Parts: sequence; C-alpha cells; structure tokens
Amino acid sequence: MFLLLRLLAALAVAVTAVANATFAVAEPEENPGIGWRQLGLPDRIDIVGSDQPNDVALPVPPGVVPTVLTGFIGSVVNVVAGRVDVVDAAGMVLGGIVVPADQSTVWFAVDTANAKIVEGKAKLSFVLRDGNQHVDGCTRPPTVALTQLATVFSGDVPNPATIADFLPGYLERIVIRVGPDPATDVQQAALSLVAKLTHLYRPIPVRIDVDTSAEITPPGGPLQRVVDIRHSADSGMFIEHPGTPEAALVISGSGTDLLNQTQLFADRRVALAQTAAASVDSVVDDKPKTTTIKTFDELGMTTSTSVQGSTTQYVGFDTAAFGVGPVQHARIHVLANYTPIVRGEGSVVIRSGSTIVASRVLDDSGQLDVTGDIPKESITSNVGIAVELRYVPQQQCAPPSDRITFTLNPASTVTVTPGTDNRGGFPVLPGAFTPDFDVAVTDAHGIRYASHAINLMGQQSSVILQPRLTPLAETGGSGAGLLVVAPGDVLRDAGLNAPLLTGADHTILVSGLPVTGMNLNGPVGVIQAFTAADRNVLAISGSAELIERTFDHIRGLEGRWASLTGDVVATGAAGVPVNLTVREGGALVNEYPGDGWRWWAVASGLIGTLLVIGAVAAVLTRRRNRNRE
Repeated sequence: MFLLLRLLAALAVAVTAVANATFAVAEPEENPGIGWRQLGLPDRIDIVGSDQPNDVALPVPPGVVPTVLTGFIGSVVNVVAGRVDVVDAAGMVLGGIVVPADQSTVWFAVDTANAKIVEGKAKLSFVLRDGNQHVDGCTRPPTVALTQLATVFSGDVPNPATIADFLPGYLERIVIRVGPDPATDVQQAALSLVAKLTHLYRPIPVRIDVDTSAEITPPGGPLQRVVDIRHSADSGMFIEHPGTPEAALVISGSGTDLLNQTQLFADRRVALAQTAAASVDSVVDDKPKTTTIKTFDELGMTTSTSVQGSTTQYVGFDTAAFGVGPVQHARIHVLANYTPIVRGEGSVVIRSGSTIVASRVLDDSGQLDVTGDIPKESITSNVGIAVELRYVPQQQCAPPSDRITFTLNPASTVTVTPGTDNRGGFPVLPGAFTPDFDVAVTDAHGIRYASHAINLMGQQSSVILQPRLTPLAETGGSGAGLLVVAPGDVLRDAGLNAPLLTGADHTILVSGLPVTGMNLNGPVGVIQAFTAADRNVLAISGSAELIERTFDHIRGLEGRWASLTGDVVATGAAGVPVNLTVREGGALVNEYPGDGWRWWAVASGLIGTLLVIGAVAAVLTRRRNRNRE
C-alpha cells in the first residue's frame, strides 16, 4: 500500500502535473509536508539573477520518495514572464514554478517523485528563467524568494510479516510498551531503543513514546508501529500477529542480553532480519569515538556559490559530532578557493551570530586562508556560520556573467574545547548530552517523560544518544550530562540547584533575581535545563498531565529545543506554556539553516546583508563620481 503523508487527496488536486517541465501553482488547503527546517535545511531560498543554479541537497531516508515539494513564491523584483525551474542531479527538469506577475505571494507544489537519489540525497537546483533582456550591473537583478519550503514523502507501508519490514522508510509514530511496573533492565532497554530508533529515522522526526500503562496499546493506523518489551529468560525478538494490522514486535530477554537485542537497530542492519524471528547473540561494545578537531567535510560544511554584488552562504556544525559533551569554545580554520580578482573589488566576512569571526579582501591569489574564534556566548548545540561575499566588477554596468565563484575547501577545520562555560540552558541541547549521559527517575513511570526528552534530543543530534539508567544518588561523580525525572524536593536534596523548584501544595521557588517563593494555587509541569556541579542537567518535574502538554509544546515548535531560549519551559493550570530565562541560556542571535536541530536568526542576516549592499552602493557611487570628474 503506497501512502503519502497526510492529505494526499488535497495535494492530488493542488499539484498541477503537466509533462515537459510543467508549472505548478495552486492554493493549498493545508501544507502537509515536513518543513525543511526539520530536515536540517533552510526553508527559504533567495534566488538572485537568472540562469544561476541554486543547489540544495535534500536528505531522503531509505525506502521513501520525496513525492511533492511545496512552498510559497514571492518577493518578486524585476522579473518579466519568469519561472523557476526545479532540476534534479541528472539534469531533468522536474517542474516549473510560475513567477507571479502582480508581485503577490503564491503557493506552489511541484512533483519531485522522479528526482534522482544519490547517496541518500536528492540534489535539487532552482534556476530562475527570466524574459527580461535588459539586465546589467546597473539595474537591479531579477530576484524571487521561495519560502516555507516543505517536502511530502511517500513510502510502501505493508502489514509487517518480518522484522525487516517492521520498520518501513517512513512512520509517524512508534509506541514501546513496557507495562506499569517494568524491571530496571526493561526500562534501560526501552530508553536505548528510543535513542536508536530516533537516530535510525533521522531526519524524519518520528515520534517515539514509551507506554507504562496497564492497558494494551492499540495498533493505530498504518503509519504507527508497536514494540512490546518483555522481561524473559529467553532472549530474542519476533513478530506477533505477522501480516495483520495488529502486528507488533516483541523483544524479550533479561539483563545485558535484553539490552543487546536493541543493537539490531543501531543502523539499517535490521534489514537483514528478513524472517519473523531473530536474536542478537553477542555484542562487542564499541565506545563512541571522540575528537576535538574535525574537517568541514566531516561536518557537512562544504558549499560553493557564484556572486556578482553580494550573497551569503550559511554553514554550521553540530557540537554532538565531536562526542566530547558540552563545548565552551571553537576555532575555525577556513580554507577556500575563488576566482582570482584581477579587475574589481571583493571581500569576505565570516560571522557567527553577531560576532565577526574573520574578514579578508579577496585578491588575485584565488585562495583564502583565515582563522577565527567563535566566542562562548555564540556556542550552542548547533553553531551557525555565515560567509558573506561581495564582488563588484571594475566595469560599470557589467553583464550578469561577470561573476566570481567561491568554494569552501573541505579540508577546513573546526577545533573545539570541551567545557560548561557557555550559554547553558536549552541552547546547549542536545550536544551537552553526548557521547553518553545518566538518566535518573524516581519511579518507573518516569521513563515515559525521559523517553520524550531523548526522542526530541535525538531528532536534533547527528550521533546516537546513549542514555544510561542510573540511581540519582550514584550520578554525582560521573561528570556526564544528567536527565532526571523527579519532584522539586528530590532535586533539592540531591544538591541540584534548579532555576525552578516545585514544592508541596502548588508552591514553587524561582531562584532568579529576585528569588521568589510562590503559591500558584494550581498544578504546574516544568522542564528545565541548567548547569549544576559542572555538569548539564535536564530536569522534569510537576503534574504529569502538564508535563505532557509542555512536551507537546516543544514538539510543536519549528526548531524544538532550538526554538527555546533560557532555561525553563513550564505549563500552568490553564495549559499555557511559558518559556523563561531565569539564569542561563539567554537569547542570542545565531545563524544556522534548518529546524529543529539547525536554523539561523533572520534579523542578524538582514543586518549583514544591508551592510554589504551599502558597501556595494558606495563603491559604485564613488566610481561614478570619479568618472564625472
């Protein structure tokens, strides 16, 4: 059964599919796709100049197809009878987006089902075709913007008969049943399975829940799977009710043998289990590799562009990729190759947030070699870097073809310094919880909320998270990150000086400036990220219902943890979430493409762009004045 994600019927009407590079413009009933921010990409493309490719590598997990590309086209400047062609890696035009003639913003949908997939990515090029023939360096270049970009995926979702087809390419939800009183080894296996399955499905944000209720979880729809973890003397796994909508995966065992079964889902090796039953008989524990230096190539920071006037390239890195835990400093060594500038003027400015990390004049050498430090206040779990380029040809009113090409060298490096002397709070999640971290719960039901946190952090992490279930009293000496589900008095007694402590009879203590004790006359659910005893802590406390609402709020944010500032997010009796900065994690402009776990602050980028445009205008004015003299 071939299923599109949500609202397939609406898209079937909205998408205009015409042969030979057809146009796709329509009004949506709803945008049902996965936003590009959630896929680690910017959800906006600014196309400046005609016949210039703007390339994007769209991640495509195994077993799915990027069926439809949706978004809005607008911000049209100096375009006559134009369209934007969407071209794949093989050079095939998948479709065209009509540029609105009245400068309005119009929704579009393009059929991308036939896009060529190479190494798990669909390379898409967006090329503006413009009928305006009167464009040169003295006129404003043709410009359009594609915004709110999203992709609708589709995939084959059969009723599972084998372990291999239990996990199709796309799912919306996985429920892991452990029962109301799971043993400690069952809890550990459940948390480890959440981390592995979350990573297995990245970048698609599959929701994974741990069910601690006594009731049997219904199978749900075809885009949901149920896993049942059972404490048993026999280790292994099998499909219960194979080939039916009620099919479930049963994982059984005890102690280390039970935990070992989850290793089958460390990657797509699970596809080898093409029978209804299998087992993991041995595991050689391979500790995650840690390093303080990685190349741009290893971090996925390679990019290339061509420019006349000004443009900005956005790259960035995930601190979790280094596997050293929290990071307090980073140094970048940027190497780049560009078209030598013999006639004309050029420059490059490298920023992280509002901080200029390095800048250089581009000359006739064609090579860039600069280093710069990213300050601790700019260090978040995902660090964004903006490379602002400027090139002004010597010839006045130069043709659009007078451009330079600028390419970041993949041998460029990022070197990090581990430590907690950074912004703290939510901005350092999930990087501060790698390579492994402790999980402490006061009762077995707490793993339900711990699993929410692990699922959301794992969606933003480039490495598999490794939770380690540990009694709270035994976590003090590890120095690793701590995820704890406990009431406020337990946090206080453990020496965890949280920004907000819940108390009895609906009281709370807010340890900011000023310190206030309050009686809310109603329940509250609190999730907070803070530093205690030189370790990062993510604490969950309060009303069970309101904790769920708080997690639903985070899950609904475009960037999840990355959309939060400060160190506290809490939901009161009326069900309204509140994001607070009590001590750590204050707001700071940071640039990074993507959602969820990658994005950038538009305001900072606009300021930089205006400065570059001003510099270009000043150069042109100065030249014209010299010519008049």
